Amino acid sequence: MKLSLTFILLLSGLVVFGEVAAAGRTSVDCSLVRCIQGGYITCDNYPYQKLDGCICGCAPKNGKNCVLHLQSGSDQQCDTTEQS
Repeated sequence: MKLSLTFILLLSGLVVFGEVAAAGRTSVDCSLVRCIQGGYITCDNYPYQKLDGCICGCAPKNGKNCVLHLQSGSDQQCDTTEQS
């Protein structure tokens, strides 16, 4: 029984991540995005601020040199010019 519950929870998580990934290809409603992996965004023109977001699509449209910092320790440079 516990294995079945674990499997259902994992499957549900994959569905949620799939929806977030699909939303990333069009437009992202960052108020609905929940970051399971944890993270924040920093931008050069927002000094000393840790902006909410766990995907680059949530970086400010006017952000300069924004970087996504995940709780796992990995960083990703965000290209804010491609956002709609």
